[in-house]
Amino acid sequence: MDRVIKETAEQRQRRMYESIRKRISILHYPPGMMINETQLASEFGVSRTPLRRVLQQLNYEGLLEIRNGVGTRVTDIDMKTFKDIYDLRILLAENMGTLSPNWITDRHRDVLKELIQRAEQLRGKPDIEEFAHLSNDLEALVNDLMGSIPMREISGVLYYRVARIWYTFLPNLEWDSVVEEVLAELNRLNDALLANDVGKLGKARADYVRRMLKKVSRYISSD
Repeated sequence: MDRVIKETAEQRQRRMYESIRKRISILHYPPGMMINETQLASEFGVSRTPLRRVLQQLNYEGLLEIRNGVGTRVTDIDMKTFKDIYDLRILLAENMGTLSPNWITDRHRDVLKELIQRAEQLRGKPDIEEFAHLSNDLEALVNDLMGSIPMREISGVLYYRVARIWYTFLPNLEWDSVVEEVLAELNRLNDALLANDVGKLGKARADYVRRMLKKVSRYISSD
């Protein structure tokens, strides 16, 4: 008889957190949307108390805004801190090789191969949501190679603060060019994994983030 593994309260809270954060990042929950706590609690099969802990965490990370007597809403996109956050992401990526890197495993290589295949399927087929999922999964892979827990946590928070901003600009960009740039990065990351070099992977990641910042900056008002 198969043993049923029960989900712990901590695991359930993590699952809720990651699910809601992803919905915000891919604009399923757009800026300004009010969060219906009753519906979410019912969806996840929990009371509102553990759900509120998740919402408070996302509020702390700048993705939600909780107002007493009003409710919880998805925050507006913060363009003022966009460049600052990208600069910090670049700095963290450049230092991946020196700040407690994790061991590279075959699982990491297999995940990256799958990401390359998914990116190749986007050639000539604009699909912003799939691009967002691909980017989120790549970020998860990169974060898993960070051995420093504080670094991993900070990197994740920064990524999700700006991910949805990037996706809003995708319709303004030449799709195949964006896909080819992603594939170029993925192949550089693959070379780094094959060489067992987290530092090389971090530098490739930093170069890509820097190029994306430059690409999007032309659409950001200097006001």
